[in-house]
Amino acid sequence: MKICPSRVVILSVLMLFIGKANFTIVLENNGYTKIVVAISENVPQPPDNGVALINDLKALLTETSAVLFQATGNRVYFKNIDILLPPTWTKTTPSLTSTHSYQLADIRLTNEPVNSASGSLPYTLHSGKCGVNGNFITLPTEYLEDVATNLKVQAKGLVQQWAQLRYGVFEEHGYPNDELLPYFYRHPNGYDAVTSSNDTEIKGTLEKLSGGNCEVNENGIISDQGNCRFVPTATEQTATTSLMSFHWLDTVIGFSEKDKHDRRPPHRQNRLCNSKSSAEVMANSPDFNNIPPNPDQVTTPEFQLLKNLMLPVVYVAMDTSFPANPNNTNQQAQTRLKRGVKNLFFLLFEYYPETLVAYSTFENIDFGPEGSYLEEEYPPKRIEDGYDDLGTIVDNFVVSQNVLSRDVSAVIRDGEARLRQYKDTGGSILYLVTSTDSVTNDTVIETDLAERLMQNNIKLVVAETGLSDGKSLSRFSVLSQGAYYFIPTWDSSYFTPVNNEVDNIFKNGLKTQRRIITSRKDSITTSTPWSGSFSIDDTLGTNTTLALSLPKEGSFTITVTNPSGEVVTLPNEPEVTNWNYPDSTVRLIWQKLADDTVIGRWSYQVAYDTTSCSSCEAQPEIHLQIGSSIRSATSPALPTFQPWVSLTTSSGFVDISEHPAVIQTRFEYANSNLGGLIVTADVVLNSVVKASIPLFDTGLIDPDISKDGIYSGVFYPDTDGNYKVNLYAVHGASVKEGGRLLSPDQNSYCCGSSLPTSTLNYFQFTAREAIAFEVRNAVTGTFPQEFLPMVSDIKASTYGIDNNLVYAELKWSVPSNTMSQVVKYSEDYEQLLNNFEAALEATIVYGSLNDIQAGTAIAVYVSAPYTTGKSVYFVVETTATNSQKSRSHVVWTESNPPENAFTTPGPTTEAPSTTTQESTSSTTSATTSTTELTSTDSPIITSTSTADSSIDSSTTQMSSTTDVLTSIASSQPTSSDSPTPTDTISSTVSTSTTGSTASTSTTLDSTTISSSTSAATTTSTTTASTTTASTTTASTTTASTTTASTTTASTTTASTTTASTTTASTTTPSTTESVTTPSTATTSATTPMSSTTTEPPASSTTDSTISTLSTTTASTATDSTTESVSVSSTLDTTDSTISVTSTEDPGGDGDGLTSAEIGYIVGGVVGGIVVIGAITGGVILYKKKHGGGGGSMPPSTSNNGRSGPSERAGFSNTPYPPSTPYTYNTTPANANNGRQVESFEPAAQNNDRLGITFEDEDMCMTAM
Repeated sequence: MKICPSRVVILSVLMLFIGKANFTIVLENNGYTKIVVAISENVPQPPDNGVALINDLKALLTETSAVLFQATGNRVYFKNIDILLPPTWTKTTPSLTSTHSYQLADIRLTNEPVNSASGSLPYTLHSGKCGVNGNFITLPTEYLEDVATNLKVQAKGLVQQWAQLRYGVFEEHGYPNDELLPYFYRHPNGYDAVTSSNDTEIKGTLEKLSGGNCEVNENGIISDQGNCRFVPTATEQTATTSLMSFHWLDTVIGFSEKDKHDRRPPHRQNRLCNSKSSAEVMANSPDFNNIPPNPDQVTTPEFQLLKNLMLPVVYVAMDTSFPANPNNTNQQAQTRLKRGVKNLFFLLFEYYPETLVAYSTFENIDFGPEGSYLEEEYPPKRIEDGYDDLGTIVDNFVVSQNVLSRDVSAVIRDGEARLRQYKDTGGSILYLVTSTDSVTNDTVIETDLAERLMQNNIKLVVAETGLSDGKSLSRFSVLSQGAYYFIPTWDSSYFTPVNNEVDNIFKNGLKTQRRIITSRKDSITTSTPWSGSFSIDDTLGTNTTLALSLPKEGSFTITVTNPSGEVVTLPNEPEVTNWNYPDSTVRLIWQKLADDTVIGRWSYQVAYDTTSCSSCEAQPEIHLQIGSSIRSATSPALPTFQPWVSLTTSSGFVDISEHPAVIQTRFEYANSNLGGLIVTADVVLNSVVKASIPLFDTGLIDPDISKDGIYSGVFYPDTDGNYKVNLYAVHGASVKEGGRLLSPDQNSYCCGSSLPTSTLNYFQFTAREAIAFEVRNAVTGTFPQEFLPMVSDIKASTYGIDNNLVYAELKWSVPSNTMSQVVKYSEDYEQLLNNFEAALEATIVYGSLNDIQAGTAIAVYVSAPYTTGKSVYFVVETTATNSQKSRSHVVWTESNPPENAFTTPGPTTEAPSTTTQESTSSTTSATTSTTELTSTDSPIITSTSTADSSIDSSTTQMSSTTDVLTSIASSQPTSSDSPTPTDTISSTVSTSTTGSTASTSTTLDSTTISSSTSAATTTSTTTASTTTASTTTASTTTASTTTASTTTASTTTASTTTASTTTASTTTPSTTESVTTPSTATTSATTPMSSTTTEPPASSTTDSTISTLSTTTASTATDSTTESVSVSSTLDTTDSTISVTSTEDPGGDGDGLTSAEIGYIVGGVVGGIVVIGAITGGVILYKKKHGGGGGSMPPSTSNNGRSGPSERAGFSNTPYPPSTPYTYNTTPANANNGRQVESFEPAAQNNDRLGITFEDEDMCMTAM
């Protein structure tokens, strides 16, 4: 749910069950107190005993406090912080604590690599729901010790993580090569923009990681995006927001605000918070209720050094009932007993003086309420402080002569309830000294209690005496990974191995040695036997047991089949009763498989037969528990289990009036999280399952925000009470390899929606009552929309225009708790965000919205009325079971999609093809354009596209383009008979790589869509397979299949571009995207050209194509250094376009900018000069004009009420509203540049100011 997830690293080998949220942090008088920052055991103690590291940590936290105070308007800061040192650091003298631990800390400093994606960057394990606090922050030591990074920049990065942890906001930037959270996205007007949020433009450069400037075509499309970064300049910045994106800039000091936040870029904050700014979400936090600014506040925190030795608590339980063996009542036997227990105390006092030790007694039958049977005579205290008192208590120990009964089940039950609080701070040992012949009232079942001991990190050590081994505690010790010792009469040497067992636990730590594989409680009938399976992975295989708790009446048979399909002969173990109590009403069938149990998937069947009795229940409830212990001493450590529930800020419960309950879990194995699991959470109230919630790790289903081995779901209770969660996990899904903080070098991260995970085949796990939480203020009323299940992965692609309708394909995953769904559209995205009810429903022309099962992949084609030059925006609304509605992020078409007659798709009739194109050719054929696709995850798609007969000439073009949308999920299947989109829409990262080859091979992990559109009689055939994405070339009147390597279409220089004409010219498109540019021609295109769409794997660079200008003449090669272009545009004072007249003289002394100075003023790279539009969250590219007198641009008479300096050469400070691109209309009518200025209201004009500057020789960009 990492947010950043996330590689969470915890060295502890304990089976930990974390239910802690940040309710320990308290806000007092503007200051946060009780913040815990813990250093992991994997951080070795430095030679200076950690003095420098601790000082660096204090300095970072002090600066973070100051930055947080400024960012929140002088409202909150860090008041006091506890720094918890590792128990392995021995040369320090901090105060000792038993209540803090690394596993419970708010900020966790670790020396382990977080993961291959985030590297040395901090990240937050987020709840995944907007406004709901997270779990903890992981802070790598490398980040802390990075002397090259300014301390304030580091502090800003940590403030970003704190905002995610405490306030439930998300980052406002994208990630390179990430389909769901793109670094660049396609603006509705057709150009690529930086995914960000800032209150005004940020100046910078577009630079390749490999060196040099990025390549941008004339339409503002950035090629090779995976290798391209926007690098803000170090000076002359004025943007003050947002800390959730370009936090390292000196001027950035605050969070994004409502009136200056672009609601369209597809970062997590927009996707998951209904396009609200960070400040809007934070305003709803209780931390800012009635908290006035206090500018005079000193923000330096107070620090306290602590250490938890992580020693288990020892809880001694002594049986005072009359012994089952009378010989143990004599003085000699009692003396040996007392000496053995006192030797335990001496061992602890001598070697582990900080250990907490408690002493209690029990006797007789359990008459009272739960928790009252075990009488605590000495509460947990340090043995160093209580050694003498404990010795005196043991000396006074006597047995009751007239009490003959005991109930060990009640002892263990009460002991577990008292010791569970120590599960995360070192665990505990329940040291039970008792006698055989125990009774029970059947309120405690062996299998249930064994699970709870393991879940709460409690080790049972039993010293039992009697006339014969009672077997029940021996069996129970196996079920609960305990230790059992028996002797008929207390002996002087008997307690030596028992106490050595305790000593070994202290030396080696409590280790997880056993796992419950499956635990199933349900009713059974004679006609419906139980059938199921269980898995043994390579970490398990000894003491594999099947325990079946049953009623005493009736016949039950267990049949077990091994992975080879062979029925296993089980040992003939006698049936016993619960705790071996003869009068128990619960029967126990106990079977044990041979050690070294075969790895793989086993199956079982439980059959019920009532023919032998007349009083048998028709549907008795039975409980099957299957567990196994670690395979060998050399086996890898068993995975640790970490569940979590989002408790309300500063509370120990879930306040439903503020937010729902987010349930998360993760399994840590081999220093990473286990991926590929199917996880379910059963939420139980008063023994009744209220909801069965699938926990997802796809990165597509709300609230799961990344595919990272963290499994998430949301529970919406309607009743107050104390809930328990049963969790079930089994390996069964494919693992996708894949954080959250944007680093200043922008080269230390990737893949924000997917992070690496590990795999453990045949892993299976069950945890009953794994975590508990209290719910208050449960209501049946309404939640804020961001708290509801919502579509979080919507993506789209344009099909085209047909009869004044625009057609688009939409894809998304159905969120949980969905009852219905609808698609609405508008040409005004603000209407969809602010007045959704007034928007109209889009027509579903293909596909269905009827499948509402959570996680279902929806793919539909929709249509909506089209207005020339206008984008159409779409939103999916889902209605939950309580009739509440939530909406997806907005996606959109580009403003000038191509004409493309919509045809009802038909079934695929041709077999899949696997074609790899030669690197120097592409194929064009005639008559029809057919695309076949194959994918490992998706069905084949075959589609046919026809050309527009009105095209006068066509442009040879090749590209491989991702489905462009706000969010992409590569694992979603695409209908096998879907039409083929021919244009891109919305905001997908689009990348391309130029070169001299004619085609490229692309590895596809999902359905690849490839399309081709040609002129009247021209057709082309394209095939794509799971490993190859092919593209096409076509000429206007000739069905040709010619390519040549002598001339290459490229996105960067005119010397490598060609345009096809009525005379077939020899061309070679680039590997990713060809941009047609005339060399000595006047642009006269009237029809937009085709584009090819591809959905690539997340790890590959994805390419993007937008429509380009077709021309009437072209040469096979053009030198960019000598290119002359005649461009003319006019200034219209009503629509704010600018008049620019270009001459052929690059260095002339005319009054206007020359073509060499401005290139194509519509934007792009021609002659090495770039100017493209600007948006809030977008970009401006600019270039210094070349030598010459260069006069002023014609002044605009449409100032829109602006004030300040007048316009001069190459500069405009015309105010525009957020996201309005500043563009130039330089192409003839009907040219598909997609770059027209959007209309805006005068009231919004003061939100942003746009500058276009030609400053230096390096290509620069401004992010808005």
